[in-house]
Amino acid sequence: MATITLRSIKGSPLTNNEVDTNFTNLNTDKYQSGDDVSVGTLAVAGETNFAISGTVSAAGTIQGDATALTKTYNIVTTATADQGVVLPDATTGKVATILNNTAVNIKVYPASGEQIDALGTNTAKNLAPGASLTLVCSSGTLWNGLQSVIVYDSTGSQLN
Repeated sequence: MATITLRSIKGSPLTNNEVDTNFTNLNTDKYQSGDDVSVGTLAVAGETNFAISGTVSAAGTIQGDATALTKTYNIVTTATADQGVVLPDATTGKVATILNNTAVNIKVYPASGEQIDALGTNTAKNLAPGASLTLVCSSGTLWNGLQSVIVYDSTGSQLN
């Protein structure tokens, strides 16, 4: 926060130098478009990485050799059929979103010893081309998928 000399605090008129210093301090501490924003304290429960990985390449055909996801938002742009990605270790409250921006089905694996929905431990969830999946950890071993609500009009056209 900028340091400003106030007449009401000083008890007398400001000198030219004090006025110039006030403007300099305000100019130094101002926000400019493109600057990172500091908003003070942000409380987040669980482990969170609010970042995007925009060019994930799926790999492997089993949980052990799939590409590890490290960001909250992950866009898979390269894959051959049934290659996969593996979620980070589950921590209650953690969120992961995966968008399959390829032309093939990919597999989304939980970390070893964990599970997605009721699929069973270490079982992958298939993700179709163009589909996305948002998961939230409800425990240290379970990822739960969030279901999107899709609205259609009377002709069967999707509205959202």
